[in-house]
Amino acid sequence: MKKHSELIKNLVLSISFGLLLWFAFPPFRTGFFAYFALVPLLILLDRLKNYYQVLRYSYLGLVIFHALTIYWIGGWSAKTDVFMELGSIALILIHPIFYWVPISIYFFIKKYFSGKAALFFFPFLWNAIEYSRSVEETAFPWLTLGNTQSYYLPLIQITSFIGVYGLSFLIVVFNVLIFIAYKNYRYMSLRFALNKIAIVVIILLILFIYGKIVINDVDPPGKQLRIAMIQPDFDPWDKWEDGDVNSQLSIYLALSDSAVKAGAKLIVWPETAVPVYLTSGRYPDEVVRIRKFVNENKVHLLSGLPLVHFYFSKDETKTESRISRDSAYYYDSYNGAVLFSPNEDKLQEYGKRKLVPFAERSPYLHYLPFLGDWIKWGVGISNWSVWDKQTVFGFQDLNGDSIKFSAGVCYESIFPAFNSDFVKSGAQFLVVVTNDSWYGELSGPYQHKQFATFRAVENRRWIVRAANGGISCLIDPIGVTVDETQLYTRRYLVGDIYLKDDLTFYARYQDIISYISVVFSIFVFIITYIRKIQVRKLNADD
Repeated sequence: MKKHSELIKNLVLSISFGLLLWFAFPPFRTGFFAYFALVPLLILLDRLKNYYQVLRYSYLGLVIFHALTIYWIGGWSAKTDVFMELGSIALILIHPIFYWVPISIYFFIKKYFSGKAALFFFPFLWNAIEYSRSVEETAFPWLTLGNTQSYYLPLIQITSFIGVYGLSFLIVVFNVLIFIAYKNYRYMSLRFALNKIAIVVIILLILFIYGKIVINDVDPPGKQLRIAMIQPDFDPWDKWEDGDVNSQLSIYLALSDSAVKAGAKLIVWPETAVPVYLTSGRYPDEVVRIRKFVNENKVHLLSGLPLVHFYFSKDETKTESRISRDSAYYYDSYNGAVLFSPNEDKLQEYGKRKLVPFAERSPYLHYLPFLGDWIKWGVGISNWSVWDKQTVFGFQDLNGDSIKFSAGVCYESIFPAFNSDFVKSGAQFLVVVTNDSWYGELSGPYQHKQFATFRAVENRRWIVRAANGGISCLIDPIGVTVDETQLYTRRYLVGDIYLKDDLTFYARYQDIISYISVVFSIFVFIITYIRKIQVRKLNADD
């Protein structure tokens, strides 16, 4: 009977922290759940006796969290590619394993030092694993706890100093303090519990007051640029199948013409605007249509496009260049963006550098080339090449002033330091070209748009977001969505942005808290392991 009761309590705690984490993420506006979502996990870890129990119960909660928060990755429509659905299931089942690292080390420290020491180190451990999920080819930082706060504009202004990972660190600190308050209330007195709650409230008040001051103390607007985002709302499945480039271009150009009449000087088309290698030399008439539009209207046009670079000598190739089926040439293909400027023959290009693991590229393809043949998405182009340099687009306006910006492609917009690198290289605003239409009305498009808010605040830059079927929007440097489209509407959006050249603390120094967390976590693990050896030696001597 007692065992059954213990099992029920452990299951309730496991399910509870999974559900609370889910409710903290967009599209829910209840990010405050994140402040105590990990408390049931910490209570659970206090109850468990061995690593097997820790892994089993924590895994259950984490799978629930993943399944409910990122279920949308599978698409789950009649047209959805089977690989897309299988990949979603695999992600939901496998990705929780990464969280075993901070959870297991916490349990390890608690076992060989004390619960107080483990609680002190827990925010560093959690922050280290979150940051590590943003590097390397399997990077997936979507579930960073700081992302839960995107609707709380006053609170997130601090990210111009500490970034979204610094905000995550504070959230875990809140969880630890609330957990200690719970224990104090249960085993000591209400007074000790209220002390810990007071610390959380004071920190939140400080963040709120600071944020309000920043929001009300608006910087001078700077140089203005009128910009347009084109949202064609093509069905992404049909677009790749029929490949009717000219009819698609006609829709883009008609919307763009309306945007020009509204005063736009820079027009942005979404990710993979047309499903062909438009600039490869095989579509000269279509390129002429775009150039004619740009030249006649004296407007600059940025478009998300598939890119291909051909090499007819092996000496010209890159490390991962592929060879054509007839072995006549080598090539690299990119999910990229191209800038057309009036009366300029040379195009500025950028290729995506942060590719979605497995969906856009098999991780570590240069070490495991056979994965390129095994794992292929049935829509679009699988296993894109990785662009090897940072590209900041630039042009001169009619007054001769230089305008510089980055063009992140889709998934790249969720990487904090990656986007700040463009700002450090001179980007005065950040463009995001994306296509979230694969996911219907599910949570994905809303989450993706909300996460872009942090890039605006971290860098104090305008965000210009052009999406195939939405959500296209303008986000100002304090995170306010100035204007946005509805999902699955065909329209253009025109608005004014202001160019900025200054660098925030975050843009300069990036994820300092996470760097400390990684180093500190490694150090703590080593010290605890040494402690384990010492304890075993003492037990053996006894």
